[in-house]
Amino acid sequence: MRYVDYDWHLSSTGIVLDETLNTDALGWKGGDIFKLTNVNGKAKLLKVDPVEKFVRGFSSIDENQ
Repeated sequence: MRYVDYDWHLSSTGIVLDETLNTDALGWKGGDIFKLTNVNGKAKLLKVDPVEKFVRGFSSIDENQ
């Protein structure tokens, strides 16, 4: 699905999503972790499976803490 007419704020430290983007509809929740990969020459963010997150010891970063 393509999402158009959203404002995205990109920087070297992260991406701030548009406030109107419904992340619940995408199945995303606080604490989810994504990894940057390269698929057929295109950068892609993939959601890390909770089991992989646990096994690899990934931790989420909460800027509000």
